Amino acid sequence: MPLACVLCGSKDVTVREVVSVQDLNAKYAQAFGIEHALNSTRLDYCVCASCGLGYFDPMETGGEGLYERLQSFDWYYMAEKYEYAVAQKYLPAEGGVLEVGGGKAAFAKVVGAHRYTGLEFNDKAIEKASEAGIRLIKQTVEVHSSSGNTYDAVVSFQVLEHVVDPAGFIRDCVKCLKRGGRLIIAVPAHDSFVGTALNNILDMPPHHVTHWTGTTLRHLAERFGLEVLAIEYESVAEYHRDWAHKTIWESRLRRWLGMKPKLLDYSLIARLVSKLSSILGKLVPIPLTDVKGHTVIGVYRKI
Repeated sequence: MPLACVLCGSKDVTVREVVSVQDLNAKYAQAFGIEHALNSTRLDYCVCASCGLGYFDPMETGGEGLYERLQSFDWYYMAEKYEYAVAQKYLPAEGGVLEVGGGKAAFAKVVGAHRYTGLEFNDKAIEKASEAGIRLIKQTVEVHSSSGNTYDAVVSFQVLEHVVDPAGFIRDCVKCLKRGGRLIIAVPAHDSFVGTALNNILDMPPHHVTHWTGTTLRHLAERFGLEVLAIEYESVAEYHRDWAHKTIWESRLRRWLGMKPKLLDYSLIARLVSKLSSILGKLVPIPLTDVKGHTVIGVYRKI
């Protein structure tokens, strides 16, 4: 286990779960045709008591092959996201906007290509963006930040959870900002129904290596010289409603049966509970009005 939290440096870290690498590899192969997704022989899930960050040790991420495979699914890069609308509320009306992890640069259409710059590593995405007159650069935010405080806003949507050095990533994003500039970060919310979802393998290595909550996002302000302007949660999206119903029932049943909360569980009793939860989720759906959805967005101003 790392001696200190990868975000805040605290040594008040506990191992919440030892995840079966064998089971995780088998499920990546079964679900996505990705063989030997992890090379590690042991995978610990750690939680920091100081900032609330959840992270995996080792923080093994996937290579280009993983993302090329996942990008073949239509749902992987969505053209419209809840966080785009949230970002629009807080972005300055004018000035340069940097997107870190631009994907297909869909956000350029939201803010206008004339003031958009994106950082991305997918060559095909960069080529298509260039053809459309969108500036997408194959460069890390660390390298890009060496140009100084040049942007009025920096945004990053569903990227931070993939990063092995979250503290360095955020520090470099802040470096790119002018004083008073806006930083907007969207991540999966682990204080939502997503945080109790069982066997959600894409929320584990080699895809996601960190887990975030609204509390953890608030922690960023003091550490990185930021002022929190808003922490906003997505409502449960229509396409996530069945998943949310099933997840909430599964969490309840496991609690009633005295089963420990886990990230990964393919035991016989767990599989039976999962099937029953799917049935109950359809027959007796849980009201979702007050349930937090998939994404939480942190909005900050650089002090």
